[in-house]
Amino acid sequence: MLTAPNNSKNFTVLYVEDEKVIRTNVESCLSYIFNVVVAKNGKEGLELFKDNNIDLIITDINMPLKNGIEMLEDIKNENPNVPCIITSAFDMEAMDKIDSKVSCQYMLKPFDVRDLLNNSLKILELD
Repeated sequence: MLTAPNNSKNFTVLYVEDEKVIRTNVESCLSYIFNVVVAKNGKEGLELFKDNNIDLIITDINMPLKNGIEMLEDIKNENPNVPCIITSAFDMEAMDKIDSKVSCQYMLKPFDVRDLLNNSLKILELD
């Protein structure tokens, strides 16, 4: 069982995922450790980023209205230092090309949510 660091609730994670079942399940796990803001597409994610003090972004790529890469490019124009994790079913070669554009870590779907939590803690230097 993963134990939440004492100060982890001081960190806000923006989680962007269009698939409701995945979004609900991962949000539940993330909210055990972090303050979580959730969006169902990149357009909503960008708006939430602008309205909240976000410490980490976790996003899918293929979504309606604005995909994850477009959202991250817009966000990185405002704050190039915000860390991010891309979760996607794309292959590693495609992810390498995306990674160079937006400077994010990535995790291929399906992923183990414990790995996502551990990566998030490492990125925020809470591990």
